[in-house]
Amino acid sequence: MPEINKDRLVNKFMEMVKISSESLNEENFGIYCKNFLENEIGCEIYEDDSKSKIGGNQSNIIAKYYGNSMKKAIMFAAHLDTVKPGENIVPVIEGSRIVSSSNTILGADDKAGIASLFEALLLIKENEIDAPDIDIVLTVGEEIGLLGAKHLDYSYLRAKEAYALDSEEVEKICVQAPSQNSIDIEILGIEAHAGMCPEKGISAVKTAAEAIVNMPLGRIDSHTTTNMGIIKGGLATNIVTKKVEIKGEVRSHSEDKLKFYTDKIKEAIYTACSNNRLTLPDGSVKTAICTVNVNREYNSMHIKPGESVLERAEQVYRKLGIPYKTFTGGGGSDANIFNEHGIKTIILGIGMMNVHTVNEYIEMDDLALTTKIILGLIEEASK
Repeated sequence: MPEINKDRLVNKFMEMVKISSESLNEENFGIYCKNFLENEIGCEIYEDDSKSKIGGNQSNIIAKYYGNSMKKAIMFAAHLDTVKPGENIVPVIEGSRIVSSSNTILGADDKAGIASLFEALLLIKENEIDAPDIDIVLTVGEEIGLLGAKHLDYSYLRAKEAYALDSEEVEKICVQAPSQNSIDIEILGIEAHAGMCPEKGISAVKTAAEAIVNMPLGRIDSHTTTNMGIIKGGLATNIVTKKVEIKGEVRSHSEDKLKFYTDKIKEAIYTACSNNRLTLPDGSVKTAICTVNVNREYNSMHIKPGESVLERAEQVYRKLGIPYKTFTGGGGSDANIFNEHGIKTIILGIGMMNVHTVNEYIEMDDLALTTKIILGLIEEASK
């Protein structure tokens, strides 16, 4: 394995995070990545039409590295976008770490993965390594619902096995992730003056509160979690609220449990609406009414022991002396979508820590170690 150019790698990473790429605004970083992959590595570059479908300014980037086509093609994936606040990031080195010097994220999620991948590609080229064909997929809108992966043009891809560079500790390999249902709820009551005649109204806020109290929320078991995360409603304190909107989710590794707890949440909403009623002067009865929309965001993934995409990774970690651990994740990622499309994908830790916060950081040694892992995977795929 060639020696990692650590200074070049660190400088490349710090250069990358200075380029703002919040979700749906990844164009400048996309230009940077395309220029590198085409001009420095010699890849063929393709873009699909995902930006028009998701309302962004950059589409997914698919780069094809042409190696030894007699070997099995391999794919590496990362995402271009970051969460907020990701504008005007100023990275600094503090001891062994790279951190953000201002009140922003660092952007190691996921630029650490991209920087390590680019360094590995440079080393392959410089050392004329007999690598297989490599598909490089850089998605958009990952942080806001895996939008790029959902709208990726999979006809461009050659590889059937992939590594998503998008988890935390380098020692961890994610082989399983849950399915997720998103739940959008609208509750309609009847507005009335809250001081003069509240008895003439049906409060959507009260109805929503009763529904939420009776929902099974939080950590249900080792397979399942539920949450109501957004509540909107009300115009003024002196108006019995007519409309409330609630957004939540259910995640589970079990399809049966996913359906069961989704149904339980719906039942709590319907019951609360039925119980909040108003009898009119003519004797007729009105109740709060609701609309509940359930959407499958992604399906679960599960790479089993013995599958070649995992065996290759385990062999590399053993050779590098990394005490790895496979684990079951609680969130979804692009890997869920890739697996749905028949590309066996596992998620590799890249050393990014405290992600989605202004305390995000990465150890410089982990950038180099991730590069070694990527090189090792390419070398193992060449056998």
